[in-house]
Amino acid sequence: MKMKIHRLVLFIVLLIITEYGYIPGTKMGYTCQDPSISHKYRGEVITPVMLGVGCFLLPLLVLVFTEILIKDSVKRMDVWNLWFLYKECLVGGILVLVLTEMAKVIVGEHRPHFLDVCEPDTAVGCSPGSFIEDYRCTSTKYKGYFVVDSSRSFPSGHSSTSVFVGIFSAYIIHSRLLTSRTGYLAKPFLISLCLSWSLICSLTRITDRRHHWWDVLAGVFLGLVGVTYTICLVRKKMDSYEDDEPPTKITTSTTTLLDVKNKDATSVII
Repeated sequence: MKMKIHRLVLFIVLLIITEYGYIPGTKMGYTCQDPSISHKYRGEVITPVMLGVGCFLLPLLVLVFTEILIKDSVKRMDVWNLWFLYKECLVGGILVLVLTEMAKVIVGEHRPHFLDVCEPDTAVGCSPGSFIEDYRCTSTKYKGYFVVDSSRSFPSGHSSTSVFVGIFSAYIIHSRLLTSRTGYLAKPFLISLCLSWSLICSLTRITDRRHHWWDVLAGVFLGLVGVTYTICLVRKKMDSYEDDEPPTKITTSTTTLLDVKNKDATSVII
């Protein structure tokens, strides 16, 4: 347990260091008047805060909801099992996000609104189509974080984390909820809600001009790899826990019955 918490704290520290530009990233050049990086910065539909709250709450709500349905009562919920699944989701999701942020730092690809946010000193008067390697961002409209972030487009962090959380939550619903308890329509409906969260978070990154389509696709792939590995790990651990449980109740009850039968047989002989 302590090892898991220490690992989680380490991932969070790495995430903060990479996200806020404490680790210098690759500085890529750009093509003069490149239309793919000439869009205006207009904010985002799904902000990082909304993404964080959604990714923390969605699996927790799904786990609590499924436990209540399985146990028929809040008091009878298996808290240990709930925490185990939620902890695995947190560790896996944060690991995917850390890997995504590290990839952004290494690649250093410009966002679609790079020229608007950075305002390179060599952008004015350059020959259209010429490649510029030496430049300096001169923007005063945006804070330093946004200027640094304008060159961290690949892959999409919104896509990787939302896909991870959405599919993990859908897996919990699919594997733990019985159709006899939810009905034939409720279960697919709940799964579609989880997947819709991933879809909305991914597609709005393209419509907001925060990412190129290939950034989103790479983020989706990274999230799929991460959630597949985490689900396999969860299944393996759950199976090992079930195998390690000693059948104490069955052994005790069987021994008791045998003792009673032997006692009765002895009394009959006497």
